[in-house]
Amino acid sequence: MDLTDEVSHKRAELEGCHPGHDGRDVALSDLAVALNNRFQAEGKVDDVDEAVTLHRAALELRPSGHPEQSSSLLGLALCLSSRYDNQGVVADLEEAVTLSREALVLCPPGHLSRGASLNNLARNL
Repeated sequence: MDLTDEVSHKRAELEGCHPGHDGRDVALSDLAVALNNRFQAEGKVDDVDEAVTLHRAALELRPSGHPEQSSSLLGLALCLSSRYDNQGVVADLEEAVTLSREALVLCPPGHLSRGASLNNLARNL
């Protein structure tokens, strides 16, 4: 499946998860990841902008204590970092560092996402 097909598929999944649906946070996050992947490959700025918006929406559905909050923080930080690399907006990098630190706090030693959290933070510093 190419990246455009993946985005289309994930967009269709999100359309099936209306507000209040239990899987909406996952659908938002999955589409955001697909858009960021396409941005990385093709450089379409609209893709990374939409990915940031979708990750923010997923994060709202994953409040403090949610088991996937750290992955939402990491995903948003990654998109902001990608956008910074492309556009050079320092506020994006600053927010990416803040979010990476928040994610790291949620991933103590032994946590499956600890390595990704450390890597993401180091990349943004």
